[in-house]
Amino acid sequence: MNSKTFFVTFLTLALILMTCLSGCERVRQVISPDVSTPDAAATVKIGVIQPANFGPSFAKGAELARTQINASGGVLEMHVEFIVKDNQGADALPGTEESVRVARELIEEDGVITIIGPLFSTNSTQVGPVATAHSILMIPGSSGQNVTSKGGDFVFLVVAPSSVQAAVMAQFAVDAAELNAKTAATIRQADDVYSADLTMAFEENFQKLGGEIVASEVYQHGDENFDAQLMNINAAAPDTVFLASFFPEVFLVAAQARAMGIEATLLGSDSWNDSNLLKTLDDNAPLEGAYFITDFSTESPDAAPFVEAYEAMFVEDADAIASWGYDAMGILATAIETAGTLDSAAIRDALANVTNYQGASSIAGYDAHRHPIKSVAINTIRDGEVALYKVFEP
Repeated sequence: MNSKTFFVTFLTLALILMTCLSGCERVRQVISPDVSTPDAAATVKIGVIQPANFGPSFAKGAELARTQINASGGVLEMHVEFIVKDNQGADALPGTEESVRVARELIEEDGVITIIGPLFSTNSTQVGPVATAHSILMIPGSSGQNVTSKGGDFVFLVVAPSSVQAAVMAQFAVDAAELNAKTAATIRQADDVYSADLTMAFEENFQKLGGEIVASEVYQHGDENFDAQLMNINAAAPDTVFLASFFPEVFLVAAQARAMGIEATLLGSDSWNDSNLLKTLDDNAPLEGAYFITDFSTESPDAAPFVEAYEAMFVEDADAIASWGYDAMGILATAIETAGTLDSAAIRDALANVTNYQGASSIAGYDAHRHPIKSVAINTIRDGEVALYKVFEP
C-alpha cells in the first residue's frame, strides 16, 4: 500500500461523525464500520507541544488525525496516545526555556517516540537539538528554513519553508498585474526566527528580481504604536509593504498605516491564515485588498475531506494551523507503517522517503533539507473574507 492510499483510507473512514454527540464525546468518537479497534494496552506515545495562547487548532488538527487513525486500526495495530504539553510559560509568547523543558519531560519522563510541535520557529530551533540528541523524531508546525539545519537529522517540516514562501511572494509582487511592484518596504518582529527568516528571504528575492527595498523596519512583540516605523515607510512611498508577523500586530500595523495615509498593497505570510481570527476583528477594512501566502487552502478539492471532518468534529472553521497538526500526525503514521517498526532511525528514514502523501495538503516528498515539497498559494482578503487567488506548484 503506498503512502497516498494509506492515508486516504484514514480520511474516508471518519468523514461521517455522530451528530448527536457533544463536548468531548464529539471529539473522541467516529463511525468506523468493519474496522477492528487497536489494542489499547499496546500504545504508541506521541508528544504534542501546544502553546495555550496561540494556534489551538494545531493540536485539534493532530487530534482529528489521531482519532481517525485509531478508528482505522491504529499504527502497527497499536493505539496512538497523545501526551500534550503547554509551552506557553509566563511570557506573552511561548518561551524557549519552557519549550525545552516540556520537550525533555516528554522524552525523558513520558517516553514518547515522537514530538509534534512546537509551533514557533524560534522555539523549534531550540527543541530540535534536544529531540535529535535523544534520536526522537520531531515534526513542528514551523516554517523557518533553518529549523531543520539547526535542529538536526531528526527534524522534518510539514509547513512550506520560509525560503519558498518568500520567493513566491517576491515573484508575485513583481509579476502580478495588480501590483507590478518596483519598490517594497518590510516590517518584522525583533528576535523572532520566523519573522526574520521570511523578511530576509523576501528582501533578497525581491532585489534579485530588480526590485528595491526602500525601508526595513523592526518592532518589539507587544508594541502597540508603530508611528516611527510607519513614518519612515510613508516617506519612502513603497509600492508594497511585506509584513511577516502575527496578530494582533498585523492588524495594528495595517490600521495605523491606513490612518497615516499609506496606500501601498499589504503583503503577508502564512501566519495571517487564521479565518477564525479574522472573523473576530471589529473592522477588517485595513486588511482589505491585502495578499498573503499559505501552503493550505480550504478551497482546494484535495483538502475537502479534512475540512469536512474537522468542522464536523470541532464545529469551527478549519485553518492552516489545523492542517499542519493534521499532516504532522498523518505523515508520521505513514512513515511508521512504512518502517514497520517503532525504531526512530527507521521511522526517520521512511519519512525522508515518503512520496505523494495526501492529507490536509499534498506533500510530494522531502528535499535534502528535510523540507516538504508542496504547492503554496496566494490568498487575498476581499469584503472581509479570505479568498484563494492563485496556486503555485513546486
